[in-house]
Amino acid sequence: MGITRLVVAATLAGALAGTAAPSYSHTASERSGTARAVLTGSIVFLKDDNVWIVNPDGSGLAQVTRDGTHQSPYYSPSMSDDGILAAGKDQNIVRMRQNGTVLNTIDPPALTNSAGQPQDGVPVHVAISPDGTRIAWSTALSSCPVGASCGTRQVTGVTGATQLTTPVATSTFGDPSWVTNTRLMIHGGFLSQMMLQDVGGSAQHWFDDQDYAASSTDLGDGSLSRDGRFLVAVRGFDTSTHLMTYQVSGDPRTGEPASVPTPSPDCVTSTDARLASPTVSPDGRAFAFQDSDGLTVMQVGATCEGYVSATIVPGGSHPFWSPAANNPAPWTTVRAARRSTSGRRRPSRVVPSSATGSR
Repeated sequence: MGITRLVVAATLAGALAGTAAPSYSHTASERSGTARAVLTGSIVFLKDDNVWIVNPDGSGLAQVTRDGTHQSPYYSPSMSDDGILAAGKDQNIVRMRQNGTVLNTIDPPALTNSAGQPQDGVPVHVAISPDGTRIAWSTALSSCPVGASCGTRQVTGVTGATQLTTPVATSTFGDPSWVTNTRLMIHGGFLSQMMLQDVGGSAQHWFDDQDYAASSTDLGDGSLSRDGRFLVAVRGFDTSTHLMTYQVSGDPRTGEPASVPTPSPDCVTSTDARLASPTVSPDGRAFAFQDSDGLTVMQVGATCEGYVSATIVPGGSHPFWSPAANNPAPWTTVRAARRSTSGRRRPSRVVPSSATGSR
């Protein structure tokens, strides 16, 4: 994985206010003191309608499933700490090993949406808990129900992983990710952008973009580090979409959501309409995401200028980073495609905070 050059496009203060400062750039040799971490674990992701797995440095690329098609693709893979995968396909959640061996399938039930109607469909977001005992899923459906406004509504539920159980947590929010084995982070619209929900409890508000931004925008699709100190989320929409990183105080893993302070914005990437699905590494020293180039890994630096990114799988999307080792035997590992960034669009770039100057 080559180190790509990062171009600083604006200050964070400017980004939050909706204005940009003049650009300047830093090469790798100018980022003195920035050490590249040895990244561990493995990343599952989507490519060509199927589930794949790869090491964080781009090696060990292997195809997990082979029955995904354009008409019947896989959705939103995730992986437990012991290497068991879960993903959506058709109306089902498929639980499998890294070599594609299916362990069981679950057809989740319809859940009640915000219009009070039953909502079923493809589980477009699937998240298996770190210990592998539970699976959260969400569906999204656009409709114009009688007596309610038109729009896209999301619902989320949680079932046991080995067989369908009565959902132990439901909400009218989406994009679930596990903060711990018993707490989810989920997302909604304005005034419900960043929510926390315990298994067996109801969704509770954590914070919104308006809590720190002079001109607020969309915020969601977040991923929290295992220690609860670092957060990355998707901010903006369409061509204004970028990733925002935050320093987190309090304890969103166990604290009362309403009492956990609003995180402090730290760094932002450049804009890219295809930015999505950020996922923090198990040690919190990097995160992966999809952008216009594919599956990209960004290592966290001592300053925003010190962030280092590279696309490791062109065309890859919807990554999930697990501490599990990459061990998909008996299927054959294929060589990761290498690409030159010369003359090509650079991977997503990082904007520093003029207020803090460093991490």
